Amino acid sequence: MKNQLKGLAIVWAAGLAATTGTASAEGQAKIVKAAVVEDVGAQERINFSGKLRMLSQRIPSAACHVAAGVDVDGATKLLTGATAEFEKILTGLEFGDADLKIKGQESRRKTLAQIHDLREKWTPVKAAATAMIEGDASPANVDIILGQNMTVLGSAKLLVSELVGQYSDPSAMLQADSILIDIAGRQRMLTQKMSKEACMLQANAGDTETAQALTGTMQMFEVSLMALRNGMPEAGIKAPPNAEISEGLDVVISNWGDVKPSLDAELAGADLSAELTAQRFITLNTTMGNMNKVVGMYTQATKLGL
Repeated sequence: MKNQLKGLAIVWAAGLAATTGTASAEGQAKIVKAAVVEDVGAQERINFSGKLRMLSQRIPSAACHVAAGVDVDGATKLLTGATAEFEKILTGLEFGDADLKIKGQESRRKTLAQIHDLREKWTPVKAAATAMIEGDASPANVDIILGQNMTVLGSAKLLVSELVGQYSDPSAMLQADSILIDIAGRQRMLTQKMSKEACMLQANAGDTETAQALTGTMQMFEVSLMALRNGMPEAGIKAPPNAEISEGLDVVISNWGDVKPSLDAELAGADLSAELTAQRFITLNTTMGNMNKVVGMYTQATKLGL
């Protein structure tokens, strides 16, 4: 079962991952999982590792907006909070963290190796972000963050895969539950990746590589959002398990409707005003916050066996 899960990856043209395989002994797993999750915090490990993906993109988004002079105070606060949170989560995944409800040190060798790999890639980005927080928004620091953030994201993705494979065993949590937490968690990251790419594109109008990246990120976010809201059984994605999650996703859909036109306009080559650029930055952060609430709802629902 674990080996099957490690190889799972739902990959469509729009970028949404799909899964294969089924959870065995589902009824028994629902009885067993509560006690095991109480010991190790399986849902929390998957949730917070997924949040590292988001933070890996929030940090360069904030740095780019600081460098561009867009909502500098707000972007600096986001940069400060995201840098501290990344460090806290990464440390918690290795050693445990009572605040995060991650219980006990990680002991699995492959997972520890991936945590250490992420730590190595994170260190120079952390140093540059810390320097910016302290007032040194030099091109060199911005270049480190914008140049290396995708390497950090790649390592964070691999860590999520390890943890999904490790903790999706029926004795810890059901496979379908981990899929929902993983995909919902990825949505948080995509809001920040869009924010970063839009900022970079505005600074370098006509950059086709960044434009293509932004287009793909938008498509992935939208397809994944609709799959979460309506369910996609052929991909192993269940419809929302309760009204609270449905309503939470509806809020995110509304946020997306508000911000998508400005992203489309930028891709079309429009020269956006400073006010609209700042509003887009704020709205994408609001979207991320509302998506984060939904991830928390999924995490709680899986604990209740819904």
